[in-house]
Amino acid sequence: MKKDAISTGMFIAIGFLCVAIVIAILVPLVQDVVNDADDNRPPIPGVTLVQPRNSVEAVVSDILHHSAV
Repeated sequence: MKKDAISTGMFIAIGFLCVAIVIAILVPLVQDVVNDADDNRPPIPGVTLVQPRNSVEAVVSDILHHSAV
């Protein structure tokens, strides 16, 4: 009877250990998959505030022209 109780206890302990190892491996793996799925969103185009070079040169030449007069 005592031998059966020890073997049953060892069976349960090893089973819990195996389940704990599987959970420890699967949780980070699932987190990585979920985080990678969030990174696939398309980028939102931003607004640029850079003026074309010609318009800046035109403004500068207008300012210089008006200050010289």
